[in-house]
Amino acid sequence: MKKRTGLLMALCMLMVILLFSSCADKTDPAVKEMQTEWMQEETEVVSGRMEVHFIDVGQGDATLIICDGHAMLFDTGENDKSVLLQFYLMRQGIEHLDYVVGSHPEADHIGGMDVILLKYDCDKVILPDVAVDTATYRDVLEAMEYKNYESTAPRVGETYHLGDAFFTIIAPNEEDYGNNINNYSVGIRLVHGENAFIFTGDAEIQAEKDMLGNGLLLDADVLKAGHHGSHDASSAEFVEAVSPEYAVISCGKENDYGHPHKETMTILEDAGAEIFRTDEMGSIIAISDGTELTWNTETESAWQDVYYVGNKNNRKLHRSTCNSLPKEWNQVIFESKEEAVRAGFTGFCSGCKP
Repeated sequence: MKKRTGLLMALCMLMVILLFSSCADKTDPAVKEMQTEWMQEETEVVSGRMEVHFIDVGQGDATLIICDGHAMLFDTGENDKSVLLQFYLMRQGIEHLDYVVGSHPEADHIGGMDVILLKYDCDKVILPDVAVDTATYRDVLEAMEYKNYESTAPRVGETYHLGDAFFTIIAPNEEDYGNNINNYSVGIRLVHGENAFIFTGDAEIQAEKDMLGNGLLLDADVLKAGHHGSHDASSAEFVEAVSPEYAVISCGKENDYGHPHKETMTILEDAGAEIFRTDEMGSIIAISDGTELTWNTETESAWQDVYYVGNKNNRKLHRSTCNSLPKEWNQVIFESKEEAVRAGFTGFCSGCKP
């Protein structure tokens, strides 16, 4: 990967910094911080692997990151994808989440968040410090209150660990973006060994300019294209700074917004990035061994329509497509009717007839 070249450059730069520090006040915090950053960013060796699942949730965003038995979710798709998302996590064997990040409070990014928070124990919930008056956002707040979770506001420059991986907050950089909710999006740079990923939610060009000016490292192998490939994100300047080998676009088939836009596709193609799209490929998995990245675009998709939902209160079973599903916090999901019956869900919905 291109990080090998970066590693050599980093080592040379580190020697210069060390030489300078020998002549400078050894307690100089700026020098120590610079040394630590280079060593952490470019010389850390990892032994395991990290999986980044760009989940096909239609016109929305949801990314599952798994590393050394630890897991995090970055966004959770629309409200109507919450059961699908829960089932995807079940298929991956997820029982606990270290982090749940809602990039910004719009339904296509936090619609399934209340269900995830209710179903899973989560160590930390990260949300931007901006509120909206919507039923979806209120559902998230109610779920957090029910589970006694407190939201952690993103602070640019803060770093969190996920097994052998870590991520650094790179946005939002301003406290007030007015009524543009997209620009409040949480942005992160995720690093595993020599491989790096950038996620920016729906951050638009102004927020990208602020990221370019905050002094943090943006170079990455993979760019999760902002705002579903819209022309109001992934500016040429930002893409140039990231210099991605790969770009991932999450959007729905034949969506009403025309995502991804032609302008964005041109910018990514001109940058030499190989492009993956959930509307064309379904869920996409990037696998890092700390040095190389491999991609799986042949993920199973049949499960999305073949599962059953049980009502915990009355032990009644429904098909996932039923119009009378119980509330999310009252649902139990099964992969087959036989599994549900064995668990005691022997009453059957008269409408969907599972």
